[in-house]
Amino acid sequence: MLVYTIPELAGEYRTSKENVYILISLGQIKPLQFSSNKVVSKFEAERFLIENAGRNFDEIILEEKKRRKLLKSNNNIIEMKKEAQQ
Repeated sequence: MLVYTIPELAGEYRTSKENVYILISLGQIKPLQFSSNKVVSKFEAERFLIENAGRNFDEIILEEKKRRKLLKSNNNIIEMKKEAQQ
């Protein structure tokens, strides 16, 4: 196999697709995109593991999830304020 889909890579890494997408959004994993599908090369998947051996991403992923939740809440508040002004 030359490339992994995101679900396949999540399975290989024994984590969730959401965590893989977070690592991609943080620039830790660099995907390729063909039409609407993102894939990760075998080389990139191995590079990530080698360069980050022994590193714990739990805290980094948790902080990003909190940041996204806060951003979503802020956007909801802004939308509610706009609706109230109308």
